[in-house]
Amino acid sequence: MPLQSRPELFPQQDPASADPRSTAEALLFVVAPEAALPQDPGSVEELEQAQRLGIGSAMALRMFRSPAHWQGSLDDLVSEGCADVQGLDPFALSAAASASAAVVSAEPGQPPERRRLICDAVVPHLEARSHWLGVYAVSGARAAAMPARNDADRHPIHSLAIDSVRCLDRFALREADNETCWFYPTDDGSFLAWENQRRVETLPGFLPERPVQEEPVVFQRSDLRVLWSLMADDLALTCVGLTCRGRRIEWPVHRSQPEPFATWTAFAVDSAAETTYSELAAITVFQN
Repeated sequence: MPLQSRPELFPQQDPASADPRSTAEALLFVVAPEAALPQDPGSVEELEQAQRLGIGSAMALRMFRSPAHWQGSLDDLVSEGCADVQGLDPFALSAAASASAAVVSAEPGQPPERRRLICDAVVPHLEARSHWLGVYAVSGARAAAMPARNDADRHPIHSLAIDSVRCLDRFALREADNETCWFYPTDDGSFLAWENQRRVETLPGFLPERPVQEEPVVFQRSDLRVLWSLMADDLALTCVGLTCRGRRIEWPVHRSQPEPFATWTAFAVDSAAETTYSELAAITVFQN
């Protein structure tokens, strides 16, 4: 995955061992038009409302490594109904591909389907050249600890009874420092990519590696980086996310409405070639 962060700088506290009555703080990040960002928010609901005006769409992207001895084609997988709009591992659904994968020695403790899936991301469409970022400190008593099934369950909106919201900074994303990253694979091989565009509503962004903390939160504008990556054979860079002090900022999807079609692309990476990325085939599939 491209948005790799640096190792944890602070040890995480087991939520189950925390005193549910203790007060904790967290950083929240809102991407929206300048006029929508509250300067003196009275509640976290104002941040949620502003966020709904910012990120309105996203791209779901999955990439799979082709089995080493597979001799089929993307057209075969689509014809068999294995590469469909759902974006599941087509090699796991294809009898021919499964037979090819069986001759490859398995990596101990990791099934083939886990090794094939190299990317499973929802990339929000961030308008880095026009939108602003609001950074807010929220605080409140810890809520009763519940098992976290995913990043969204660890969001401060769910884990804190928020009673205080402070604006720490507001600025145009175009004023932030930029970094480039690699989203597509750089190692040699053949791959399949599945893309599905969707309408989304997201919660304010947070830091899933350390969603809440006991000590007061701090933020400096120099902490933030806007990440850019070349996607497939695009000539222009795409904004793929933000980081704060090297840690990814996540905007959990609250509501999602996928488009009824998706695009599968077969591509190869050859680091010795003049053009390392080459598209082999692309097929758009539709929901039945």
